Amino acid sequence: MDIEDIEDMFEKNESLDKKADLLMIKKNENSKKISGLVGKVKRMGDDYVEVMDDQEDGDEGPEEENLTSLREEEIVLVQSIEKSTRNLMDHEKLLWDLEVDGGQDPNWLNQFENVLKYREMHKKYKESKEMRLKAIRHKLRIEQ
Repeated sequence: MDIEDIEDMFEKNESLDKKADLLMIKKNENSKKISGLVGKVKRMGDDYVEVMDDQEDGDEGPEEENLTSLREEEIVLVQSIEKSTRNLMDHEKLLWDLEVDGGQDPNWLNQFENVLKYREMHKKYKESKEMRLKAIRHKLRIEQ
């Protein structure tokens, strides 16, 4: 496996992370819509719908479901930041190994340029995820 394969895998992982983030966002949007619809149905009254107790079978209510969803998203975001940090550290370790083995040769220079790009990408990625984490944690504090 050479550096290009590693870069390809890194890019694929980033793509998958973005897709997972988009799915999580869509899931949260759907949960909010469901909560709103359930509220509308309850306000319509017994004449239009059959009202069932959400807690009857151990199911979570809309508010608890939203809190659970936020907690799950928080965990996923923390894990994705940790994974991105580990990936960056792996690239930096590879750079160090290349320097030890062959000095600052063309392979090292290529990896050095990649590490600079990955550092910047990681920084932006981490900042965006931390902003979302801050928003989630704020919502969790308010709703608890």
